[in-house]
Amino acid sequence: MHAWIYNHKLFGPFLTNWGEKRVFPNKMKYFMLAMMSSSLAIMWLTNVPARGILYTAAFMCLVAIWAWRWPGSVEAYEKRIAEGKKVGWFNNQF
Repeated sequence: MHAWIYNHKLFGPFLTNWGEKRVFPNKMKYFMLAMMSSSLAIMWLTNVPARGILYTAAFMCLVAIWAWRWPGSVEAYEKRIAEGKKVGWFNNQF
């Protein structure tokens, strides 16, 4: 299963880049935001209590902040390393 998913044409490059360099592609970040927004809209339209929507929105906001701290491409990763900057927020080790 491991070999299959890492050699998959869609998932393989994403998993390899994440595992080796902690690259989270910008395209996936935008897709994630679209899915989160549509989920909140569906919750609003189906009369979920406001407290539940607020808690969910707050959690989704934290997840989005976490995702956007990682480089969006291998080039951005290499640029950060060359400039001596942190890859994420904390350190260059992951």
